[in-house]
Amino acid sequence: MIKKLFGIPKWKFIAGASFALIGQHIYDCLYNTEIEVFYQNTANNKDILSKCPNITGHFNPSIWSMNNIFGLFYVTLVEHQMVPLQKREIVTLKDGGQVALDWKINDPKNIVLVLHGLTGGGDCNYIKDTLERLYDAGYTAVCFNNRGVGFTKLSTPQYHNHGDPSDLMEIIDLIKQRYPEATLQCVAISIGANLAAKYAGIMKEKCAFKSIVCIANPFDLLACFENLDRWYNYLYIYYLTKHFKWLLNKHLDVMNACFDEHNIDIKKVFDAKTIYEFDHYFTRHLQKYESVEQMYRANSSIQYIKDITVPTLFVNTKNDPLIPWKFAPIQLHRHMPNLIFALTQKGGHIEWFSETNLVTVKRWIMDPTLDYLNYFRDLPNDKWQQYIKQSKI
Repeated sequence: MIKKLFGIPKWKFIAGASFALIGQHIYDCLYNTEIEVFYQNTANNKDILSKCPNITGHFNPSIWSMNNIFGLFYVTLVEHQMVPLQKREIVTLKDGGQVALDWKINDPKNIVLVLHGLTGGGDCNYIKDTLERLYDAGYTAVCFNNRGVGFTKLSTPQYHNHGDPSDLMEIIDLIKQRYPEATLQCVAISIGANLAAKYAGIMKEKCAFKSIVCIANPFDLLACFENLDRWYNYLYIYYLTKHFKWLLNKHLDVMNACFDEHNIDIKKVFDAKTIYEFDHYFTRHLQKYESVEQMYRANSSIQYIKDITVPTLFVNTKNDPLIPWKFAPIQLHRHMPNLIFALTQKGGHIEWFSETNLVTVKRWIMDPTLDYLNYFRDLPNDKWQQYIKQSKI
């Protein structure tokens, strides 16, 4: 039997594998497309979902979303760089650090704050597309670029911390001071979603957002980084580690001042082969943690989600190579009627590509996002207060 298998010509193996992939893609695109939605069966949630068809419908992936590697290949080698049309503002924080705000101003009474992922800010296509879609829908959209991210100059030897909402709170206060009458909502992506959820859980009823959409929230950072340690995630590990080294090298003149203070061996940092090693030799020292595991646990939003009071939509996908969806706290919807969890079968990490001609794609994720934001934008304040009270059930 084994000899017969090895005797089969290679072209037959290749042809068989190709047909299997094509068959799987056709199945995923045409049949396995239903979105799983988890929510408490309240009158308020029924009303939301009845007016948000893209949350309860289907996601039909393009060929670039049928496989994790395909999605990474597309964004790094195929996708054309979008022209940045937003206006950049440099903001100096209380401690002298600098962040950047990328604005696309439309209706100043309806503002959406966008929080980016781990490896890019307003310079990345997924953020530019998000700002563009929000602007076209009538919102003033603004992306908060963390310290040293999105070509933001690092002015102090303090790197951005995706688990510390302090800088975010300063930016929220700045926006509220400028636009005191505006309704503020939030779209947060990947590690930005982790930050938004943690902020909302910490602030509880004092959260500044009327609603939040968390896209590809990692929830449990320790579980995510442990999941990365798989052979099939090698390309992601290589890409992320290389990106972190590039960012550090770019700001090396500023960061040099703190290496001795934090006992950082810069040679070991640049010799790191994985994200874990990079964080072990560098990041945990800056954030003053005894171990990488302790840092990941402390920065995770999963322990704060139970305290969120504002209406929040979480959207994740089952084939996310970075985030094991089984660790998402979906069961919380049973106790928290203000939370809705939506889970697609495909989508990659943050891509959710659909409608492709192999060169250009549409990012479907903004369809359910806009459904949700528009619902709460148009919701009278007294009705919104019912959602806040509902969260305490």
